Formats: sequence, structure tokens, C-alpha cells
Amino acid sequence: MGPGLMVCFADTDGPCLLTAAASGAEFKYKLLMLQIVLAPVLFVAQELTVRLGLLRGKGVVGLLKADVGKIWAWLVALPLLVSCFFGLLSEYSAIGQTMTFWGWPVWVTNTCITFMLLVLALSGSYNCAEKVGLTLGACQVLLFITMFMAKPEGNLLLEQLVEFPFQDPDYVKLVTANIGAVIMPWMLAYQQSAICDKGLSEGGAEHLLIERIDTFVGSFLTQGVMAAMLVTIGAAIRPKESVDTVDDLLTIFARVLGSVNGAKWLLTFAIVGACMVAAIVQTLTASWVLEEVWNEGPSSSSERNTGFFHIRQNIQARPIFYMAYLVVCGVAFVVTVATSNAVDLSVTTQFVNGCLMPPVVFALWFLSAFRLPEEYRLRCFYKWFAFALFAICSGFCLVSIAFSF
Repeated sequence: MGPGLMVCFADTDGPCLLTAAASGAEFKYKLLMLQIVLAPVLFVAQELTVRLGLLRGKGVVGLLKADVGKIWAWLVALPLLVSCFFGLLSEYSAIGQTMTFWGWPVWVTNTCITFMLLVLALSGSYNCAEKVGLTLGACQVLLFITMFMAKPEGNLLLEQLVEFPFQDPDYVKLVTANIGAVIMPWMLAYQQSAICDKGLSEGGAEHLLIERIDTFVGSFLTQGVMAAMLVTIGAAIRPKESVDTVDDLLTIFARVLGSVNGAKWLLTFAIVGACMVAAIVQTLTASWVLEEVWNEGPSSSSERNTGFFHIRQNIQARPIFYMAYLVVCGVAFVVTVATSNAVDLSVTTQFVNGCLMPPVVFALWFLSAFRLPEEYRLRCFYKWFAFALFAICSGFCLVSIAFSF
């Protein structure tokens, strides 16, 4: 257990929570059904990474390199790296905005983020990073409490649950934005590589059931968090109010909780927790991708020395991983400090993920349908059902780009 739950916690990062909040602010509960429907979509995509990681023992880029050549591996690796980088910038930015509640300068906040990420990497232990990530990600469940404290009107919720005003361009934009936020390229690559790094692939098929359960629970929990944010804002929003920034969330949550300080603490735990687990996932994914495309990695953490007394040995054994990790964290730090977190990265990140998701998701589909042992391949109806589902999601992601500008 672990990789599936962690990557799904990372799915509800700062930009995704703001998307759910904006959905509730503008259309109350009319996008709630979408959150419910997207849970199984997320599971279908992530379950493919479980099959491939456990049964083939390599990440998606490593499998493409082995099965169809280095050129195809690079064609998927490059979108993954770009997606990770833009995602990491968004996490730094969202955490920086949240910590201004407490008067923290951007450079102090970003120094703390970078230090924590580097410490986790230098420990050499995936299990350590996973435990920290799961602990931070679990802070998101606080939103389930606010959902009830906001006292949504039951009759209105049930009525709007089945209302779909597709004639409204703003509604279509938010539908596509929510769909585009569900399956992000770095999520898909992370879980597969994490299964290998954790050593679960050594047991192969015997871990298949438990990892599927892990992924199933994570998929529905993460969409539950999105629904909780949507319902909280939908119930508490006042006429002519909007949600564009973390400060707007603070105003609404202070009203729900009856305390500004209480709202500050809750949003700090929820948003910073969500963004930190996403940042851990993105930095690890970027480093694993480069390691896979250049070498055979990622290796199992059980084969490595862990702890800070073995830093030098680990760096010498995995120079590409640590060099990539340091560069990604360093560039994200410099960019976000230089812009003082004032730049809105949400549209850019959505644009990048919308463009880059299709090659990654269809690479996973191809490998699951044609490159697994016969008894574990996608078959018949489910194979083409998954293909159609990914085609629809990819189409909506591309449409969301047009509506974003």
C-alpha cells in the first residue's frame, strides 16, 4: 500500500483545489456530479500503471525504451519533464501565497520547500518520502469537516446534482478544466516508477490485488476531497463573490468556521499539505524519468543504502537522479522567488498538461494492451473502453485550452 494513495493525494494539489472552489463559487452544485463520475476514470488510468509496474518492473519511459526504442522513450519523457516542471512551479506558487497569511516572505517559504525536498531525496529512502507525503496529503481530509460546517441545503444540492447547463460557455470551460485536472502526465509516470522503486515489482502479480485496492481508495478519496471543496464553497458563497486566489478562500472559510485564525490554520494544512505531496511526486517523477531514459532505473530502494550516512555512496551510484533532482528544485526556487509568486501559473499549467497528457496516457494503453503477459493484458471490451475513455479525456483537455484564453 502507498503509491496509489500518495499519487491520488497529489492529484488534489493547490491548482486543483482552486478549480473545485471556482466550480462551487460559480455554479454551486452543478459540477458535483462530474466529481463523482471522474473517480472511476482516474482509477482506470492509474490501474494501468499498477499492472505495468508490477509485471514488467520498469517505469513507463523505461518500458518504451526497452520495447520500442530510445526515440519513443524520449518522445514521452520530454512531455513528462515539462509537465513536472510547470506543476512544481504551481506548487511553489500556491504554498507561497498561503504562507503570506502568516507574513512569511516568498524566499523564506521557498527555501523551506527546497530544503525539505532535498532532505527527502538525500535520505535515499523511498519509504521515507512516501510516509512524509502521505502524512502531508492526509491534511486534505479536513475539507470533509468544512463541507458539513457550511450546512449545504439538501434539496438544492439534489436538484442541481442533475443540472448540466452546457449552453453556458463558462460552465463548459469549468467542465473541461476539471477533466483536464484529473489525469496529469506526472501522476501516471509516478505510480509506475514508485512501485518499482519500492521493490513491489519483485513480488510481481502477488501484489496486484492490494495495489489495485490502494489505487481504488485513493481515486475515490481524492475526488471526495474535490467534492468537499466544491460543496463548502457552493454553500458558503455570497452573491457577486468569486474565488480566484487563496485570499478569496480565506474570506469564505473564515465565514464558515467563524474564525479568521481557524481558517488560516485549516487552509495552511490543507493547501500546503496538498502542494507538498504534489511537489514530492513531481520532483521524484522528473528524476526517475531522466534516470530511466539514460539508464535502467529506477532501482529498488531495498538495494540501496538509506540514511544520511550513505549520501556520498548514493550520489555516486545514481548521479543522474540526484543531478536532475537538484536542478529541478533549484530552477523552481529561482523562478518563483524572482516572480515573487505574483504570476498566475494555473492557466499555463493547465495548457501544458492538456497538450502533454495524450502521448503519455496512450503509451500506457499501448503497453498494457500489447506488451504485458497474455493473461494480464487489456482484453476485448475493456481494452477499447479504456481507449475511448482516454480519447474523450484527451479531447476535453484540448478543448479546455481553447476556453482558457
